[in-house]
Amino acid sequence: MLVRPSLFPLALAVLAGSFLPVQFAVNGALAGQLHSVTLTAAVSYGMGTLGLMSLLVLGRTRPAWGAARQAPRWVWLGGVVGSAYVVGSVLLTRALGAALATTLVIATQVVTAILLDHLGVLGLKRRRVNRARAAALALVLAALGVRLWGAA
Repeated sequence: MLVRPSLFPLALAVLAGSFLPVQFAVNGALAGQLHSVTLTAAVSYGMGTLGLMSLLVLGRTRPAWGAARQAPRWVWLGGVVGSAYVVGSVLLTRALGAALATTLVIATQVVTAILLDHLGVLGLKRRRVNRARAAALALVLAALGVRLWGAA
């Protein structure tokens, strides 16, 4: 059975997706100024932290800080993974350009996401690979192949 998501999450996903190449380009430019990929990632996360703290202070709801003690230990690794992602994106953008770096990252994200869904790991609801997901995966990989073929 096909379940169609509502328009708002789809629009939000498009907006978030448009930020990816912008982040790659902005962080690449910052790395050129700072001459340090690690410092670039630290500045990027520092600015993000300031923005998020502002939202927490100005927000209408209060986080359940006490519930944090009940969370599995592995959930705290998101920031570490994110930091590695930012460092990797800066290195990739400098080496490959924003378009190829973004295409490669997106294709890898789709492969990984389908695998995580299929296995139902990291707190995700299990969603087995079906024909539609397999076709989407094939199209993403074909798009990557076209992009790699045209990169020369």
